[in-house]
Order: sequence, then structure tokens, then C-alpha cells
Amino acid sequence: MAEDDTYGLTGENPIKVGENSASNQRRYIASLAGPNGEVLSFNRTGSCCAYESENAIFGSALVDVYEVTYEGLKEPILLHISFYDYETLLIPKGFTKRNP
Repeated sequence: MAEDDTYGLTGENPIKVGENSASNQRRYIASLAGPNGEVLSFNRTGSCCAYESENAIFGSALVDVYEVTYEGLKEPILLHISFYDYETLLIPKGFTKRNP
């Protein structure tokens, strides 16, 4: 569980899944559940928030934004994920690990 309340919830503190692959972003989101184990639905809505990265073309990476919902959620949650870089993956506040 992330200790930082902004982890994955802002473009300035994205979840860094690596592998230069959008499918890795989707696998990460699919590994999450709502706070009570709810099944998530998600859709990529665009990109934002350029940041410097040695792994990106021309040294500038973008963060992809996914709208996440689950039954009973009043407002969608926006997750910010980058596939250009990798850091140890944590669970953002308000989510849990999905049971297999």
C-alpha cells in the first residue's frame, strides 16, 4: 500500500509500470480491486504531464490517464500511469489487491 496519498492519483506522481507497453498498464490495473474487493472497470482517457525520462524518445515521457470505476463508486477515479520507467509497484490509496 502506498504511503503517499498522491501515488498514482496525480500526473506528478504516476505509477511507473515499465516495459514500454500499454498492456503492462492494463495488467497492473487488472491486479487491483476496489476497497472492498469490487471488480474494476477502466478506460484510457488520454495522456498528460510530460516528465524527463532517459527511456523516452527525445527524453520526454507522457503519463497515461485511466478512468477507473466500480459498483457503488460515485465519481470515477483517475489513475496516472507511465510505461516508460519502472519503480516498485504499490497499491494506490482507495484500492486493494485483487484476489486471483
